[in-house]
Amino acid sequence: MAKPELTKLLIAETLKMLVEHMPLDKITVQDIVKTCGINRKTFYYHFHDKQALICWIFDYEIANLTRSSQDNMIINNLAEHLYENKNFYIAALTSNVQNNLRDHMFKIAYDIIMNKISGILGSREMSSNSMKMIANYFTNATIGCITQWASEGMKTPLDEYNFIFYPMTQDCLEFIVEKYCSINEKSTVDHDKRVK
Repeated sequence: MAKPELTKLLIAETLKMLVEHMPLDKITVQDIVKTCGINRKTFYYHFHDKQALICWIFDYEIANLTRSSQDNMIINNLAEHLYENKNFYIAALTSNVQNNLRDHMFKIAYDIIMNKISGILGSREMSSNSMKMIANYFTNATIGCITQWASEGMKTPLDEYNFIFYPMTQDCLEFIVEKYCSINEKSTVDHDKRVK
């Protein structure tokens, strides 16, 4: 691993360690650099601010999950990862400062859900606007549920959370896409009958 990557990991691990002992909103860049023994210039060379560091931690950890996961398991694996690191992610997702992590998670979940929609569609077509609307709806539901779970302290056990959440989301997404295709096919048939 290259030295810049090691430095980023050191900074990330330091922040995660500090979150165990003090509220995230109270942790400053000065606290991070003092604890890990680097200077502020080194921190700012790698990260724009503390929120950028939080998003980098999420990206780094999620990249490892998505490489080793099948598409259907990514959301489950994400919930499992958040639960295993719940002190950090509860703090990050419920922070009172500008919360880039929620927005960042939204973008990642949106791409996953768009891929799921494409998979459900197969060779059938759907307008770009309809796909975006469905993806936005399910992404907001997914991130909203995860954020709510975090704000409640992730007290619902992971197996119960995944047992309820994933099948419900997957089944609803499939139902909506199939319903859209059914309505679209019916309107095409009706249109063809009127034209003849």
